[in-house]
Amino acid sequence: MRTLESIKYLFPYLFLGHLVGDYVLQNSYIAMRKNKDIRVLTLHIVIVFLSQLSFIFGEDLTLKSFGAIVILSIAHFFIDIGKFLCKKRFCQTWYYYLIDQSFHIATLLIAAIYLGKDVQPFLDRFFVVILSVAVFNGYFLSILVHFITSNGIYKRDYVGYLMRMVAPIFYILNIYAFVIYALSCLILVIIKPSKSIILNYLTTIVSTIILLEVML
Repeated sequence: MRTLESIKYLFPYLFLGHLVGDYVLQNSYIAMRKNKDIRVLTLHIVIVFLSQLSFIFGEDLTLKSFGAIVILSIAHFFIDIGKFLCKKRFCQTWYYYLIDQSFHIATLLIAAIYLGKDVQPFLDRFFVVILSVAVFNGYFLSILVHFITSNGIYKRDYVGYLMRMVAPIFYILNIYAFVIYALSCLILVIIKPSKSIILNYLTTIVSTIILLEVML
């Protein structure tokens, strides 16, 4: 029971640190070159490390928590090195993307169990949960849908990001606000239907409900 409480308490901070470092702060230069240049991959890991550290930072930051983030970043490096070394088409597919991110999530869960409630970050947990779901919707789902529906080069769609990222805000307001949001987006889907738009819509609605219910 204590393990579950530890995961629920700290995971959102680690999750947000991962999402910001692995997505928000990963520009096109890093994204295009980290699988080809070990120096760029190393830069990416340093950014992930700083992102992870910043979100668990608090008055009681200890050597234990600092070391856990170091180990977490090293694990991130070894997970990413798999794609760095893989030259097969499989490593460019959406199911490899899910496998890759599943390994990252597993390391976050292990770190949450290890650290437990020994860490008391400055940031409010409720705010962190909402922000992590928003970033997950905006970035993670966007890339996943791109892998499923397109063979072209991924381009950031900031309007699409914003529309998906506001979903958790409407959900926490009340169920009626979320229903209005969902129906409004559905109208846009009907007006301009495509596989990518439909998938982005469905995954955003589902992930918002599941992630908020689990983490809050």
